[in-house]
Amino acid sequence: MKFYPADAGAWRRLILWPSLLFAVLFLTLEYGGLDLAVSARFYDPASGSFPLRNHFWTQAVLHDGARHVLVGLAVGLIALWALSWRAASLRPHRRALAYLIVSITVSLVLVQQLKNHTNVDCPWNITGLGGDRPHVGLFADRPDALPPGRCFPGGHSSGGFALLAFYFVGRGPRRVWLLAPGLVIGSVFAFDQWMRGAHFPSHDLTSAYVSWMTALAVARVFDAISAARKNAARRCETSDSAA
Repeated sequence: MKFYPADAGAWRRLILWPSLLFAVLFLTLEYGGLDLAVSARFYDPASGSFPLRNHFWTQAVLHDGARHVLVGLAVGLIALWALSWRAASLRPHRRALAYLIVSITVSLVLVQQLKNHTNVDCPWNITGLGGDRPHVGLFADRPDALPPGRCFPGGHSSGGFALLAFYFVGRGPRRVWLLAPGLVIGSVFAFDQWMRGAHFPSHDLTSAYVSWMTALAVARVFDAISAARKNAARRCETSDSAA
């Protein structure tokens, strides 16, 4: 089975339109002032802090607790893949399980690596939002004297958005519903981080885009490997028949 849809309009539906939408929304958030406006809604000037930063629900439940749930999901996928080598009922799903494991892992690693190299601050680091650093955009020239930033893209929301990979293991027109877990969980995690002052909306929008494009790229790689194996097997059969 192929993970990437085979219809002619797939590239527009899965690559072009999401990329255009991402570009428009990112520019609007980053340069239209909406990032700062959203963060300001959750900032309390009187206390000089984000009141929900260490709240039980935002910190212990939606951040720390949710992270443990996602780790459990990842362990569950790995366990199912391992069992597929012994359980006949799981064997037909082995490739799909492998795809999900690889796609989710690559997505999370890629977002983390971007966070380590983009050098962008969190809202709570910014002057006027409880911090002591000027707001420096992603493509702006960051002063060398500033400490390194480690907040772009959003790491926590990427754990939810990585689940967008489930779309590519679905079949038929109803596969679109498999986008729901990733979109809902990722958006909830993103909103939680906005309330805490940990990320701007553009940070989590980028995580969603990176997760989607990663899932798509891994799907194409898996399909290419599968096609290469089938072609190799076909050549072997042809050689055996000729012999």
